[in-house]
Amino acid sequence: MKNASAVGIVILLCLFFSCKVEDSAPSDPKEPNEIQQHEKNFSWPNSILPLHVEGKFLQDPCGNNVNLHGVAMTPSPWFNGGAVGEWRWNNYDVEGCLEYNQAVMDKLSAGDEDGWYLNYIRLHIDPYWSNTPGEPIPENDISRFDFDRFVTAVDEVIVPLIEHAASRGMYVILRPPGVCPHDIAVGDDYYVYLMNIWDYLSQHPDLKNADHVMFELANEPIHILGTNGEYGSDTPAHYEALQQFFQPIVHRIRDNGTENILWIPGSGYQSHYRGYEDYPIEGDNIGYAVHLYTGYWGQDLNDPSVLRHQWERNFKPVADFAPIAVTEIDWAPEQYSVWGKGGITGVANGWGFGANFKLLADETGNVSWNLLSPENLIDSGDPEGGIAFGADPDACAKPVHDWFREYAKELELCNGAE
Repeated sequence: MKNASAVGIVILLCLFFSCKVEDSAPSDPKEPNEIQQHEKNFSWPNSILPLHVEGKFLQDPCGNNVNLHGVAMTPSPWFNGGAVGEWRWNNYDVEGCLEYNQAVMDKLSAGDEDGWYLNYIRLHIDPYWSNTPGEPIPENDISRFDFDRFVTAVDEVIVPLIEHAASRGMYVILRPPGVCPHDIAVGDDYYVYLMNIWDYLSQHPDLKNADHVMFELANEPIHILGTNGEYGSDTPAHYEALQQFFQPIVHRIRDNGTENILWIPGSGYQSHYRGYEDYPIEGDNIGYAVHLYTGYWGQDLNDPSVLRHQWERNFKPVADFAPIAVTEIDWAPEQYSVWGKGGITGVANGWGFGANFKLLADETGNVSWNLLSPENLIDSGDPEGGIAFGADPDACAKPVHDWFREYAKELELCNGAE
C-alpha cells in the first residue's frame, strides 16, 4: 500500500509487472511425488500449495508456473477508511481491525458472479501498531519504533490476518513497518532496524516456512550510499551497495532455517533494477518486488512504445533470471483519486497504460501483481461496495475485475492424488 508519509509527498513511484496464476489443491497437500497435475471443474478459491522459485518462475509442486494476483492491505485506521472519510475502526481496536480486513479479504477472494478472484495480498505491518503512540510522524521515521509493540501486533493482528487469508486461498507477501528513509547505507540505523525485524519474523513459528507466506524486505528505497562514496541510485556503485545491504539480511533469514520466498526491492522508489543483473542477491527462493505508476515517468507511459522501453530498460534485466512481483500499481483518469493519476486503461498496442502493462506482464510470463489498495477495486474500500470508480473502463477497477477472473480460469491446477 501507499505509505502515510507519501500521502503528502509527490507521486514519485514506479515499476511494472503483471502475471499469470496457478491454482492449488487440497488443504493438506501430498508430498511432491504424490502430486499430479490434472484438469478439474473450475472452482474458487483454491487451497494453498507450497510455492518455490525455479529459475525465473514461481512454481507449484507439479512444476506449473504460477503468477499471483491481488491487492495490498494496510491494517490501520487511515488505510481502513480514514483516507476516504469513513473511519471503520479506531483507537487500537484489534477486533474492529480484524473484522474489517477479513471482510475485505472475503469479498476480494470470492469466486461468485461478482467475485474478484484474488489469490494473494501484500500485507503491511503498519507503524500504527509498532510505534509508541503520539503525534503523527512520517513513516520513514523509526525513532518511535517499539519492539515489544511490534511483537504484540504481529501476534494479535498480523498472524490472524495471514491465517484468514490462507483460509481464503490467498498467499501473503509481508512487508515491514513503514518505508525507507530517503538515504540508506550499509550498517546505518535503518539497516539495523530491518535486520532486527527480519531476524524476528523469520523465526516466528506461524511465519517461518509457512507455505503461504513470503517476505518483501523493504518498501521503496530511494537513494543508497554507493561504493563510490556518493548517495544515489541506478549506477553500478549503487547496485553493488544494494547487494551489500540486502544480502546480509537474506543470509540472516536463511541462517534461521527459513526458506520462505523473499522479494528484493530496488532503488528509486522500487523502479531501478537493471544493475541487479551484475550484482544479484544470491540464494534460493529469491524474486524482485517492483512498483509502477504513471506518476514516476509521467503520463507518457500511456504511450505503448514509451512503456515498453522503460519496462525493457529497467525490469527485464531481472525478469530474465528471477520472478517479479509488482507490489504497487494503479491507474485512472485525472478525476479519480489514485497515485497513477492520468494513466488510463486504453487498448493493448494503442494509447493506454493499463492494457499495455497487462500485455507486457503476460508477455514476460513471470510477473505477479497487485493493486495498491482495496479502494482501487471496490468502491471506497467498502466490503459491500460495487466496482470502484463507477466501473469506468479506463480506471483500473473494471478491467482488473475482468482480468483476474480470466487469470483464475486459465490456471493449471496441481492436485493431490486421491
